[in-house]
Amino acid sequence: MQKFELKQKFEAIIKALPESKLKAVIDFASYLRDREESEEFLRIQMNSNAYQEWLSSENDIYDEIFKDEIE
Repeated sequence: MQKFELKQKFEAIIKALPESKLKAVIDFASYLRDREESEEFLRIQMNSNAYQEWLSSENDIYDEIFKDEIE
């Protein structure tokens, strides 16, 4: 289906829903939007130079220092 067709189908469905169900649809749509934004933010962070540097073997000394806390 094309985006336009999907929007039309969605609009037809939500027009038939009672108010309580519309609230659930809004909550779910907000969850999907927020989850996507959070995942994108995490991808950006994980690709950052700072994160890559933190993962580098030069920082393995911290694994030894904090090994008691990890176990």
